[in-house]
Amino acid sequence: MDISNDDSDQSDHFLSLSSTPSSQDDSFHSTFLPLSDELDAIFSEVPKNLNIVHINAQSIPAHYPDLLAAFGSKSVHVVLVSETWLKPCLPSTSYSLPGFQLVRNDRIVRSGGGIAMYVRSHIPFSVVDVSPPSSSSEVAQHLFVELSLSHTKILLGVFYSPSLRVDYFSALEKTLEDLTPLYSHTILMGDFNTCLIKKDSRSLRLRSLIDSCNLNILPLNPTHFFPNCAPSLLDLIVVSSLNHIAKYGQCHADAFSFHDLIYLSYKIRPPRPKRKYLLQRNFSGMNIDALKLDANSTDWSVIEAAEDVDEKVRLFNTLLIQLFDKHAPVRPVKLKHAPAPWLTEELKSLRNKKNAAKNKFKLDPSDKNREKYKILRNRCNTMCRDAQRRHIHESVKNGDPAKVWKFLKSIGIGRTHNDPITKDINIDLLNKHFSTTVALDGLTKTRTLNQLSALPTPDHPPFNFCQVSDCDVKKNVLSIASNAVGSDTSFLQYGRMLK
Repeated sequence: MDISNDDSDQSDHFLSLSSTPSSQDDSFHSTFLPLSDELDAIFSEVPKNLNIVHINAQSIPAHYPDLLAAFGSKSVHVVLVSETWLKPCLPSTSYSLPGFQLVRNDRIVRSGGGIAMYVRSHIPFSVVDVSPPSSSSEVAQHLFVELSLSHTKILLGVFYSPSLRVDYFSALEKTLEDLTPLYSHTILMGDFNTCLIKKDSRSLRLRSLIDSCNLNILPLNPTHFFPNCAPSLLDLIVVSSLNHIAKYGQCHADAFSFHDLIYLSYKIRPPRPKRKYLLQRNFSGMNIDALKLDANSTDWSVIEAAEDVDEKVRLFNTLLIQLFDKHAPVRPVKLKHAPAPWLTEELKSLRNKKNAAKNKFKLDPSDKNREKYKILRNRCNTMCRDAQRRHIHESVKNGDPAKVWKFLKSIGIGRTHNDPITKDINIDLLNKHFSTTVALDGLTKTRTLNQLSALPTPDHPPFNFCQVSDCDVKKNVLSIASNAVGSDTSFLQYGRMLK
């Protein structure tokens, strides 16, 4: 990543040879329906239900632009993801979805694997159970959360088995037996890597396990279509109540992998999102001359007449805020989650072409279709990387340091503040520690005072107060760069406007 402030023309461009389109590739057109439009059509009839989808992403970092484009619909409440390929060193802020909270269970050492949930920010949830971290690539992973919806608690889980060789049945059965009796509604979705089309021992064992836990597997068509291989049914939807199923099914998700996206609409109403507002003053249309005129006609003598310093400050803030309430009144501003600013219409169009090419290759896995898909995939990935780099470069170039660091933290760069407070703190012992005094005998006090008095006096220049003028105070106050608002709801920009 290049964040230099070089003013030369070359520093403003992040281009590569592979991002140059060719006329042959641009001639590729298809009636391929983008996944976001397909999900809108699927959930258009059930927007008030709890709508959940599951995808096998095969790397969120590699398919992050597709993730942003696919799940912008407000009708999707939870996105379950298998094969995230996320690592603990990759911050969640770098792969967030606007309006969602990301919950992760990464594979620690080996590449691949990992599961996650994107839960709508207005839906209350808590993590119930997580599979322990493992360095092995032959261990199944699960993540269960508790959703609080309409005075009803739902157990929602995502499951992933990395291969057909993993024997996860006993561990999964124990987890379900421990959790499902605690909830009246259970939903489990994921890539189980057990083909239910086959009548082998694995499929029979999985069906028996689900039945023993009083759960149901919803019937689906094959969900995995690897080129030159027989289709298989690996991605499953497991529920506890068939009466609450409003809609379920599958659709192609070629932007991510050869796995279909599976979806479920459950007849429980999620909470409505609360609009978030921020109270701000509108300074853009303020008449500075009128403000200064009113400031000159204000009676500031009451401040000089006050004898107490705190009273002087209170009167000054009151008069100042009255001025700005008149010329720049506080107004509510609705907060919005802006989409990725670098994801242009050109990139969206190219991404749709790439997905259409992959869909065509999946239906007809010829060398020609494979080569065309690879060219479009590589060009799309390169142009997305170039656009992200260009956006980062423009955001940090010649910017205010505070704003630059705020932007860098928003994309996951910089130190993260880990909360050292643990949940197993004994509150009574903590209160006792700070509410009791330590008893010291007279000998200890005398010894301590003698040791302090015996220490040499530091040879530092003396600290003295000196007279300062009004200009000195004004100069130093106006030199403060912070725009932080104090408890009195005023900040330094007020003073700068009146200087």
